[in-house]
Amino acid sequence: MCRVKFKTISKYARELNTRQLHTEVHALAQETSQEMLRASSLVTQQQQQKQQQRHREDFKAQRATRNKRVFRVIMQNSDVQLSSLASAFQEQQSGPGALWAEITALSRQPGVVDVGQGYPDFGSNVVAKQSAKRAISADEKTISGDVPDARANQYAPIPGTKDMLEAVKRYYKETAKNVSSVDETRDASLVTTSATEGLYVVFRALLNKGDEVMTLSPFFPWYLAHATVTECSLIDVPLNAEDGFVVTEEMLERAYAESNKRVKIFVHCSPHNPTGHCASEEELEIIAKFCRKYNIVAIADEVYERSTFIESKPHLRLREYLPERTVTVGTSSKLMNLSGWRVGWIYGPKVIVDACNTFHSYASFSTPTPLQAGVADALNDICDHAKPGEGVTPDENAAILASNANLLASALTSAGLTVYPAQGGFFLVASVKDIKSVSGDAIQYCKKLAREGAKVSAVPMTPFYNPTRTNNPTDLVRFAICKKRETIEEAAKRIRENPL
Repeated sequence: MCRVKFKTISKYARELNTRQLHTEVHALAQETSQEMLRASSLVTQQQQQKQQQRHREDFKAQRATRNKRVFRVIMQNSDVQLSSLASAFQEQQSGPGALWAEITALSRQPGVVDVGQGYPDFGSNVVAKQSAKRAISADEKTISGDVPDARANQYAPIPGTKDMLEAVKRYYKETAKNVSSVDETRDASLVTTSATEGLYVVFRALLNKGDEVMTLSPFFPWYLAHATVTECSLIDVPLNAEDGFVVTEEMLERAYAESNKRVKIFVHCSPHNPTGHCASEEELEIIAKFCRKYNIVAIADEVYERSTFIESKPHLRLREYLPERTVTVGTSSKLMNLSGWRVGWIYGPKVIVDACNTFHSYASFSTPTPLQAGVADALNDICDHAKPGEGVTPDENAAILASNANLLASALTSAGLTVYPAQGGFFLVASVKDIKSVSGDAIQYCKKLAREGAKVSAVPMTPFYNPTRTNNPTDLVRFAICKKRETIEEAAKRIRENPL
């Protein structure tokens, strides 16, 4: 019994037990002489007590010394050197990141109406939620004593559940305008824990240190973050608000000419975050031609594809113009207004998707099982209502977003801002170039808008531009329209009544 305990206790307790064992052996040896033991029993007892006391004091001293040593090491590690990658991220966050944190903190102040952050507060998909509820309870015994699915709340397969993988494939086939662009022998799907992770694993699978990533500017800030983590450079193609944020062949060629000719990925977002521009057929053909010419893989960030506002300008998928080298990213966050679920996916050439699966397994391992069940059923529900060859159609929330955009645009215009109408997505962009009280500066406008009369939060577009450029626009502000009607009405009312 003593030896079993000896193996399972800590190092310092082991030392004390060893000394006590020696004491017991010594006492046992003395017992061989009964006469000697009787003669010196009192002395021996006193000696043992003194010896045990010394052992206890020695142990306490060792423990105190150890604690002091650990404390001293911790204190001395205050100047620990971070990796070059961590330092690069800290440098990024000290600029746009710090600004984002400051602005979003203002949105949480009492009495402030938040139309800055892009999370929806209405319209979450009912089919997905009901299905996920059933899935969560599937590992419980029924009245008959059966357990429908004992693994319902356990790890999902790394690439995703079979139902979810099949639902993603079906979704891109049944909602395609050009069905021939879908090749089930060439393409594959992968479930990721958010579209953000989907982007990350594609970057990881394709990029080597020193490669380049090209995208249109302004852009979703995580494109720059993922380029940084892969030790690559971001080549941005500046878009002009006055031209409607349209990209041309000349813009792409100019940006490539200024690069190091190591562009491996072109990231395209449509409907565009943050501008709300929806790419035209001409623009997609230009991008497809450019990617083929320079052997570039395209990432189609099309998470807002069912949030389009103009009937004559529906969403067009890049993969239908460049199927052999496009990886499409999707997510329940935007497609189903379930941003807290973090269920995303990628769909594209199997050779790329398989490589992405390796990095996914080391990033998040797998995506929550019952939530995949909910999203899979919701995707299948969309497919059940799709018409062959019709393409992507707006969902029931798109009309609310369009109405919100119009209402807010009217209020902003009356307050002196120049609004650039959104064609889709979750956001509306406006310029404060004519607002003299803030000297046409978007950062000052957003701070003043949240702190003073209107108490409405919005986001300056600074974090959406490449911080290495010195000529980025400083007058643009992004407003989130993915809010309940009453939220937008209150924000519009305050902006009208409290112009800056």
